Amino acid sequence: MTIIFSSREWLNLFIIASLLLVSIFPGAYHLLYGPLPQFFLHESGLYETVGAISCFFAALFAFASAKLSLNLKQKLGAFWLFLFTLVCFFIAGEEISWGQHFFKFDVPDSITSNNFQKEFNIHNSMLIQSSNNSISSILFKLMMLYLILLPMFLIAFPTLKKLFNNLMIPTPSMLVAIIALLAKAADVINHKIIYGSSFKKDSLRIGEGVESVFEICLLIIAIETFFVLRKLRHQ
Repeated sequence: MTIIFSSREWLNLFIIASLLLVSIFPGAYHLLYGPLPQFFLHESGLYETVGAISCFFAALFAFASAKLSLNLKQKLGAFWLFLFTLVCFFIAGEEISWGQHFFKFDVPDSITSNNFQKEFNIHNSMLIQSSNNSISSILFKLMMLYLILLPMFLIAFPTLKKLFNNLMIPTPSMLVAIIALLAKAADVINHKIIYGSSFKKDSLRIGEGVESVFEICLLIIAIETFFVLRKLRHQ
């Protein structure tokens, strides 16, 4: 029996394969050439910048989707999409310390003295956490639940899916769940290759790779939602 993929399926495979390569790149590079250049991993490095840009465009698509929802008289859906917009914009700003690394503006001592990394952001603030990245770790786990487990639960429990549909909450597709799951698996493999264990402190910041892919997943959710709503509008 001949299996012929549709153009959409080929596109999905291309996206999955590309983002898997992005995720596994730190470990693969380490095996072949040694430690990955810090250009990829440091503050305002390639991974972090790509993640921030993805979240910024996710915010734009989500905002456009919220306006489409209002035009379709879906006020509840518009509310969630406006909230999604704010979350994506906030993540984008936090990733680049609200432009500090690019524009080199001076930050008041009262802020840098209360920040683990002397940056203009909240997620590294000493005022809301006792150790650096505690908040980031919690938010990362919540994002894993949203991107990976939620789509699976919605398939396993149709009643739950109906509830989310009625509430018009933006939910990840199975494409997003597959990408995020593979990215997390690649992150575990990277840790074992580089540190010999998946439990050691990430001193080289290789976790920036999976964070970047998760942020790209937010962009995919925003794009998928936009085109679904645009199709509804033209029906």
